[in-house]
Amino acid sequence: MSALRPRMGLVVLALILGTSALGCATMADPAVMFHETQRRYTQLMRFTDYERAGRFVAPDELAAFRAQTAALGDLHFTDYEMREVENLGKTATAEVRYVGYRASDPIVVTYVEEQQWERVGTNWVVRPKLTERPQ
Repeated sequence: MSALRPRMGLVVLALILGTSALGCATMADPAVMFHETQRRYTQLMRFTDYERAGRFVAPDELAAFRAQTAALGDLHFTDYEMREVENLGKTATAEVRYVGYRASDPIVVTYVEEQQWERVGTNWVVRPKLTERPQ
């Protein structure tokens, strides 16, 4: 029995190290990083957390992004749908459909966001274009 304990310890240690190494390798994969970055940005937009979503916006687009999101006023998105995603390596595109309403006018509105993504170093940045679509 005592010979089994050291082996179990080694097995547990190997599993922990193997899982940690796998996690690091996965997060270093640009495709995985894009998916996670794009998902996080889209969720921040859906919950109207434009300040934090702005952290993903390309610096040269940030002023326009802030002006556009400020112009949305009391708009609250209630849902979103990923329409198309295409990852080409260093660039990617995504189309997201948001559905929401304004507190001042509770009629359902739809916005479509064209997301143009670019990998800069190890980070992904977006150049978003948000357009209201008639119902």
